[in-house]
Amino acid sequence: MKKKYLIIALIIIILSLGGISYYLVLNKNNVSNKTTKVTKVLDNVNWSVAESFDLELTKSTSITKGGVYTITGTIENGQLLINTNEEVKLILNNVTIKNSNGPAIYIENAKTTYIEFVGENTLEGTVNEELDSVLKSKDDLYLSGSGNLKIKSNLDGISSSDNLTINGGEYIIETEDDGIKGKDSLVISNGTFTITSGGDSIKTTNEDELGNLLIENGTFNITTNGDGIVSINTLEITNGEFTIKTNTKNSNNSQKALKADGILTINGGTFTLDMNDDGIHSNKDITINKGTFKITSNDDAIHSDGKLEINDGNFDITAHEGLEATYVKINGGDITINASDDGINAGNKSSDYSTTIEINGGNVTIKMGQGDTDGIDSNGNIYINGGTINITGQSPFDYDGEAKYSGGTIIVNGEATNTITNQFMGGGMKNGQAPNKNEQMPNDSQRPNGGNRRR
Repeated sequence: MKKKYLIIALIIIILSLGGISYYLVLNKNNVSNKTTKVTKVLDNVNWSVAESFDLELTKSTSITKGGVYTITGTIENGQLLINTNEEVKLILNNVTIKNSNGPAIYIENAKTTYIEFVGENTLEGTVNEELDSVLKSKDDLYLSGSGNLKIKSNLDGISSSDNLTINGGEYIIETEDDGIKGKDSLVISNGTFTITSGGDSIKTTNEDELGNLLIENGTFNITTNGDGIVSINTLEITNGEFTIKTNTKNSNNSQKALKADGILTINGGTFTLDMNDDGIHSNKDITINKGTFKITSNDDAIHSDGKLEINDGNFDITAHEGLEATYVKINGGDITINASDDGINAGNKSSDYSTTIEINGGNVTIKMGQGDTDGIDSNGNIYINGGTINITGQSPFDYDGEAKYSGGTIIVNGEATNTITNQFMGGGMKNGQAPNKNEQMPNDSQRPNGGNRRR
């Protein structure tokens, strides 16, 4: 009961301080595996009670008092600085700020800063490693508006050292390193984002039980030399349109479209991913509940170190390997895989699960390349309980454990069968000898992109 009252009191306090758009509730039961819960709160900020100011920029300006500031004008070589312990709201109306020696807007201190964009706004800066972003906040930052924001930076574009929330607006960002960074959390709800980045495009960075990334709706056009959207902890996406592609083929960078160190969940959306590295990647588990996916990858289309579960969705995959995890579970969806290596692969990357491929439903079509390739390859077990599986290739199945067929339809090279055959070249008996049960998945040096990949 104490925990319940504590959470209620926290909500009341937050709303009384201005109705912050989003806040984080730490799920104490999941601290050990870094899965905090991001919970929405309605934005009920009443700025009409705050003192209002009109500012026309002609040179560097400092704001040291809370309130609502409607800002117009241009700073050719200077900065808009915020340094106060109160809440500040900026309404940027056709503002241009350029700074050759630091951030264009620097929020050194503020209780919370809200920035609303009206019209066309431009921020450019030459920043350093300490103050690394053109729009830099050391505290919570909230962005919204009906207008747009153009950013150009020699390092990063937008960053908050605490929580960063974006609720609408248009963002055109060109950076030599990262595009948008939230440390403790990053929440994006709606908006249009065109990002060209030399590093990662959208990311969180706090490794201390925080760093969750939540996206609900929005349009994202990302060209990156690093990762597209990456969370240091959990990544959850609900709807939206995502076009993410690798800018240059640089094997020394991690170049994944969607990446999470923690659990990755997708609840819908349209995804067009063209990557040098994995299309969708988690160091833990991936759950896809629905969505439309067109994935082209020089490595894995979808990779989970732990469990990959697909419940629904439409997948058009062209990749080195299609689906890869320790435990692959397919309950539904329409999945088409064209693979130069294995179509679906299960290998021991996590001690949390047995090495297994389980198909309970859906329509799975796999077309394999020539050579030592397998349609469905498990270093452990294969269980087929339902669905339709249509495989074209020399080796439809390969497994080192057991294989059980309990239902569904299996078609191999145009002929129906109820047998899960075993390919001796890859599993089962090899040259009259039992397989090595300790055989692991290929390491990075054996992958097509070579070694030195950032995970």
